[in-house]
Amino acid sequence: MINRQPRWARCLIIGHSDDIPAKPPVVDGHTLIIAADAGYLLAQKWGLVPHWLLGDFDSLDPHAVGDFPPEQIIRHPVEKDKTDLELAVDYALTFGVGEIIMTGVWGGRVDHSLGNIELMYKLAGKNIEARILTGSAELHLVNQSLKLDLPVDTVVSLLPLSAEVSGVTTRGLYYPLRDAVIKKGSTWTISNKAAARSIEIKCGTGVLLVVVIQKDPR
Repeated sequence: MINRQPRWARCLIIGHSDDIPAKPPVVDGHTLIIAADAGYLLAQKWGLVPHWLLGDFDSLDPHAVGDFPPEQIIRHPVEKDKTDLELAVDYALTFGVGEIIMTGVWGGRVDHSLGNIELMYKLAGKNIEARILTGSAELHLVNQSLKLDLPVDTVVSLLPLSAEVSGVTTRGLYYPLRDAVIKKGSTWTISNKAAARSIEIKCGTGVLLVVVIQKDPR
């Protein structure tokens, strides 16, 4: 029987910033794993074996790569027009994944963290489900609808990435929204909270980011 490469449903991209979850994300046989530069060290720490190692390798000692297959290493020049993370996102999209999970991409340099929010905006335009996992929060894109199971009283904030997000309707939040319009430049939808264990957030037009604060991340 011929072993066929699985159809990748999602991609986990591992970077090397310092704000990381205490535990590695759960992966399965349909999860493509890409380590961006020194994210390889975090993958090793978590016992994860990347399918690809990508970057300019300005923050990873070449000797640290060890016996990683050279044909699965994609090298880019240090002087380039995209960050290692954006290059990893672009490469993941060539596999036709419908979801991208990023971790090790928050903290450290502020410009990189903010730039990674721009990558979320980019993925929204391609109708890709996306989230960023940090040590204390999860950042989710809302592609029309987002359903989450959370402990009651979990802090949930809504942030527009586009100038305006319309048709925002929520279920299970303490401060409900119905067909609301959220405009950039306001803190109106910061610090809502889960009033039920299951919440749902829908939006019509625009790009909405949902930030879920973990009660006890450590």
